[in-house]
Amino acid sequence: MEDIALWNLMLKGDMMSLEVLYRRHYELLLNYGLKYCTDEEMVKDAIQDLFVKLCNSSRLSSTDYVRSYLLKSLRNILFDKLSSLKVVEDLNELSFELTVDDTYLAALFKDNDEELLLSKKIMEAYKSLSDNQREAIYLRYIKGLSYKEVAVILDISPQSSMNLVSRALTKLRMKIADDNYLFIFSLIFFLKSE
Repeated sequence: MEDIALWNLMLKGDMMSLEVLYRRHYELLLNYGLKYCTDEEMVKDAIQDLFVKLCNSSRLSSTDYVRSYLLKSLRNILFDKLSSLKVVEDLNELSFELTVDDTYLAALFKDNDEELLLSKKIMEAYKSLSDNQREAIYLRYIKGLSYKEVAVILDISPQSSMNLVSRALTKLRMKIADDNYLFIFSLIFFLKSE
């Protein structure tokens, strides 16, 4: 069953549909939350809080972008938790980080030093992007969300999300030699398993 159909059933009081959404999106939410907060238990608590709020809320409305709604809500809950701990005071202080351990890269490319060096160069180029650009690339290419879904999460128009991704890819392309640019997409495949 599609997410939208499950969401609409949930709005009618069917809590089994909420459980299906929870199971379907838990890993996505956990991975996304860990990009903002390295405390896995806090992220798990935030996911739990999100679904408790969904269960108890009487003000929910239909949405065309369930994944985006869940991701954006999780980010807001994490912000609230972190701001209550005085870790951040402003949503802009909350930074999106995709980290890949050098030992993981070394194990992945153990037989090819050239690809290992290139993958490290790609990760450095990725780190040079703005938070929004890193998040947009992550959501669009690693998690496979549409431009419209990315736009909902980042509170921008779909055209702006396309422009943001395009600018990020242009910046990556400038930092990495064009003949190696296609290697980025093979690197994205290994990041998807993360």
